[in-house]
Amino acid sequence: MNGRPDAPDSVDAAREAAATDVADAAAPRADADAGDELEEVDVLRGELGRVREALDEARAEAAEAQDRALRARADLENLRRRSRADLERAHGAGLDAAIRPVLTVHDDLERAIEAGRVGDPAAILPGVEAVLAALLRQLEGLGLTKTGEVGEPFDAERHEALTTVPVPEPELAGTIQSVFEAGFLHGDRLVRPARVVVYQEP
Repeated sequence: MNGRPDAPDSVDAAREAAATDVADAAAPRADADAGDELEEVDVLRGELGRVREALDEARAEAAEAQDRALRARADLENLRRRSRADLERAHGAGLDAAIRPVLTVHDDLERAIEAGRVGDPAAILPGVEAVLAALLRQLEGLGLTKTGEVGEPFDAERHEALTTVPVPEPELAGTIQSVFEAGFLHGDRLVRPARVVVYQEP
């Protein structure tokens, strides 16, 4: 009619050709994108593997540290038990050493009492005095010294005043009039204060 009956077909053919060209051009780009994604997945898998290895190592180190801590705690508890046992043995040995002189005095006093029963009681006085002197020597050997003697100045750090009595002479004021119970020092440490009666000015 106007000489262009085939125009629509030509347009369709041109469109198909253009679509084919676009598809052909996009195919290498898609292949490249897919390749990049696969490479990224491989990198992530590698990172994940390294993280898992690090986690396994950390778990192994934690287990080893816990095992060491448990062993150290057990060793410490054993050391405490041994120390307590050693301390108890040392305390017992010290107690035995302190008791032995007292046992000797016990034996001597029993013999003195028996002698007083069968003979003159007054005759045992020198023996009892000798036993007391021996006991004081034994106590001095243990580092104990006696405090609180008649005529000694009263010292509130070492003596306990049970009561006071009027002083017969001014120079005796503040001195010990009598001793109810002797005191003892171990070095500078007071083991027991002397219980005394003190002269005091009226």
